Amino acid sequence: MLNLSALSPQMMAIILLSVAGFLVVLGLAMPLLKKENLQRRLAKVAIEHGGTQTMQQKKSLMTLLGLGGGKRATQQANVFAKLAGTQSTAILKKLRMAGLRSSNALGVYVMISILMPIAMAAVVLFYGVVIFEKEWTLQNIAMLGGGGLGLGLLLPRMYISNRITKRQESIQRAWPDALDLLLICVESGYGIDAALIRLSEEIGMQSKELAEEISLTSLELSYLQDRTQALDNLVERTGMDPVRQVVGSLKQTEKYGTDLGRALRVHAQESRDLRLERAKEKAAALPPKLTVPMIVFFLPILFVIIIAPAIIQIIQG
Repeated sequence: MLNLSALSPQMMAIILLSVAGFLVVLGLAMPLLKKENLQRRLAKVAIEHGGTQTMQQKKSLMTLLGLGGGKRATQQANVFAKLAGTQSTAILKKLRMAGLRSSNALGVYVMISILMPIAMAAVVLFYGVVIFEKEWTLQNIAMLGGGGLGLGLLLPRMYISNRITKRQESIQRAWPDALDLLLICVESGYGIDAALIRLSEEIGMQSKELAEEISLTSLELSYLQDRTQALDNLVERTGMDPVRQVVGSLKQTEKYGTDLGRALRVHAQESRDLRLERAKEKAAALPPKLTVPMIVFFLPILFVIIIAPAIIQIIQG
């Protein structure tokens, strides 16, 4: 048991800083870590980008969904957003690719990036000095604090990068089926806008992320003066070559009236071939990955089974 009465004031300060830092970072990260169902995602997209609702309707819907962060919190986030400086554009692009498009996303990310290293340094110092009873020396403080700072700097970037990767994988898996659905809609007489709306409704069961992006694109097509900008935004938010190729065909159809059905059929087949090639690559990579586990876990047991009876006979004989 930890005897709190025996702790020095420095250690007590570290404990309090650790708890406070953890609570602050947890409170800021909760909106990013909260899981959302498809209806919540699409409603959030409509609130952020729809132009048909009144302000009172938007506020009521945001309160119902728990999306309103309050004017004070938004102002605080905007103050931190200014600290991004020239990197704000690159950070915003990453956040949009990760599906974080709220007005205060940049400010919250910068705030977490600043506070996370401090909180992690305090937590590592707490565990190192108090729990593991390391000596209170300048070398230990520098080593533990530096390690915590480095970890705190990496965690927000790792979270955003991992979120982007998962979204792209989800979109990649559903993309060939999405093109087939879009092709069916186009050949059935749907316009591009109506086809995208129908696609966002149908593909949601397979990929919530793709349904969200398609829904946002259909909304942007309805209110942006330059319709090609809405398609370019889809490419920027996904950052995927298959999406860029299909968007190129959609832009040609918008501009020149080319046959969209034939292009979609070709892109759908290419996407399926690409998905098959990736599956083959993963299958081909399995044997090298299984070599080390087999040597470490399987062969020793096999040797014991083969050699143990002979050793027992030698001992008994």
